[in-house]
Amino acid sequence: MGTIARQATINTLLAYFGIGLGFVNVVLLYPRVLAAEEFGLTRLLVSIATIAAQVAQLGAENTIIRYFPYFRDTARQHRGLLAMLLLFGLGTSLITMLVLWVMHGTLTQVFADRSALYGTYGLLLLPLVLAEVFFILMRSYSRSLRRTVQPTFIREFVLRALQTALILSQWKLRMPFGVFMMLYTAAFMVCTLSLIWDLKRSGQFRLGWSQRWMPRRLKRSMATYTVFTLSASVAGIILGNMDQFMIGALLGKDALVQVAHYAVAFYFGSVIAAPGRALQQAATPLLADAWKRDDHALVSQLYKRSAFVQWLASGLLFVLMFTGMEDLFRLLPDSYTGAALVAVIIGFTYLLNSAIGLSNSMISMSRSYWLDAISCLVMVVVNFVANFILIQRMGVVGAAWATFISLTGVNIYRTWFLWRNYGLWPFDARFLLVLAIMAAIVLTVPWVPLSGKPLLDLPLRALLVAAVFALAAYALGLLKEVEEMLRKLRR
Repeated sequence: MGTIARQATINTLLAYFGIGLGFVNVVLLYPRVLAAEEFGLTRLLVSIATIAAQVAQLGAENTIIRYFPYFRDTARQHRGLLAMLLLFGLGTSLITMLVLWVMHGTLTQVFADRSALYGTYGLLLLPLVLAEVFFILMRSYSRSLRRTVQPTFIREFVLRALQTALILSQWKLRMPFGVFMMLYTAAFMVCTLSLIWDLKRSGQFRLGWSQRWMPRRLKRSMATYTVFTLSASVAGIILGNMDQFMIGALLGKDALVQVAHYAVAFYFGSVIAAPGRALQQAATPLLADAWKRDDHALVSQLYKRSAFVQWLASGLLFVLMFTGMEDLFRLLPDSYTGAALVAVIIGFTYLLNSAIGLSNSMISMSRSYWLDAISCLVMVVVNFVANFILIQRMGVVGAAWATFISLTGVNIYRTWFLWRNYGLWPFDARFLLVLAIMAAIVLTVPWVPLSGKPLLDLPLRALLVAAVFALAAYALGLLKEVEEMLRKLRR
């Protein structure tokens, strides 16, 4: 538990540094330096590349983490797992890149807009996909080695720092947009190479081809698990990217502008998920070991503590976002104002998602991993259908509601499944106390008079909300897990 506390805390801090840089990029720089359709193109390319990379890695990310305990053998270079992983990644990447290249003309027609930007720069998807596939595989290998901080630092901080430097350079130098897009793509490749270099520097980048080991029984088990978990891997990415993909395809001539508006609003809402991502990266390898040992007590402890800590942290973040929403959108061009409701819906969706803690990882690492695959397939179908119907009727707000419907519905079922089959239940009365604190702050703080200047009011209101939330939580005895985590960190 001490390892989880340390790594989860560091990952969370890095995530918040990244969120800060992301705020500068998404709110203050991109909308002012790039035209809306240019900014929308960067979001669209990343969304397509992320989905394509998840399909290309065929569920290997979770498979590596779950089965690494069987390969762990430092003397034998982990039985050649890294070499097999790199060969697998190269093959699937090349196939995916070939498919995207062949489909370029079709995708150009699908994402046609008045500026024809996708047709000009769409082939930058190819190096983006290559970088993404290898980053996913190397990240899972690093996490299996209990090195969760390094990939988080590279992804959450280094990538955004490179993007900040790039957009500032574009602001000062006014480079041709083609040069900007090539450098934008190169930033992702630099991050992938940085993770490989980190593994090599630590002495963990050892191919071990001569030591490779894959008995037939284990190969069949891994293949079965990979087939079932592919949908789970893709589904998590789809929820953050399919909506932008479908907005680009369904909203006609101004599609890239709408993608840009949605991307900014989605960024505000998705900040709520940061504590959960940090905790999941640190805890998933331990869950894999706990399920392998059939340590039900540890699994239950991780479930309950993770659920409440995430609910507490995400509750504070949601209140901060909700009370500052008006000032946040006053920092943006007026055309972005209509997307404020998107941020609230997405934020509320991830707040509810935080309440179930590590349930997704718990199912995917257990012998019921097939349930994760089935539920994720249902989530993908529901998300696609809801997006198709609601985007055409409600625009970008419809995409946000589609995310809410699909993610919340599936998570309710997952929670029920864990309770029914394993007797695991994360909730207690403290959840209602946190909800009461949130409601009280949301109803009172917006009435506090401030200066009326967004850049001044945002930090002032954030300090007020954080102070009231922390004092109320402490007075009600809701910070015991946080205090215990801090004690472990001090030791």
